[in-house]
Amino acid sequence: MKFTFGKAALLALTLSAIILAYAQLTYAAGASDANIFVYPKPFKIADLVLRNPSGQRVSLSDYQGKVVLLHFWSIQCPACRMEEPDLHHLKKTFGPQGLEVLGVNLVDSPQAITGYAVANQMPFPVLFDGGQGFKLQVVNMAGKNTAFVVTPGREAVLEVPGFPTTYILDCRGSAVGYSFGAARWNDGAALTLIKSLISEVKTCRPRISMNVPGTWSLW
Repeated sequence: MKFTFGKAALLALTLSAIILAYAQLTYAAGASDANIFVYPKPFKIADLVLRNPSGQRVSLSDYQGKVVLLHFWSIQCPACRMEEPDLHHLKKTFGPQGLEVLGVNLVDSPQAITGYAVANQMPFPVLFDGGQGFKLQVVNMAGKNTAFVVTPGREAVLEVPGFPTTYILDCRGSAVGYSFGAARWNDGAALTLIKSLISEVKTCRPRISMNVPGTWSLW
């Protein structure tokens, strides 16, 4: 489902805001304490094709069959640094069972991102655009700025209101929830959600697409 960025731009962006706001009304039990919000219905998101510090092309679709935390961050983000130990622990604990954390940075230079990843010994893949054409587009909505991940085809696929923003994807590649700001991934409700999603990995089957829009055209 797409909207053109003319008269329909406000509608398209407002729909995204409504989806995020509606998600805040539907928690995993106690998950609001962990700053993690669950969507009423999972929805498929568009593929992201990025690069890692080795220059290898990495596609989000490569990780279908795993539970993915799609973590948007920046180097100059205190909350991101505060959240990193919990993400490290999640990767160490649940990685062998099918959890992957993908740290996506679309604002800093590839050189700075690579240096930061090496210096901090980040235990999960760190990804950036690397000339693929993905970027963050800042948009003003009702007087407030937000940003969207924009594809080379100029489609807005995910909202990133600030850093950190993390989308939780099930083993089918569908977004089931998100966190804006540092989440408490060691909280009991957060761990219950992660374990529940991991329990589906061995029997993962494609899900029929839900009627929640996953892309919006900005032009």
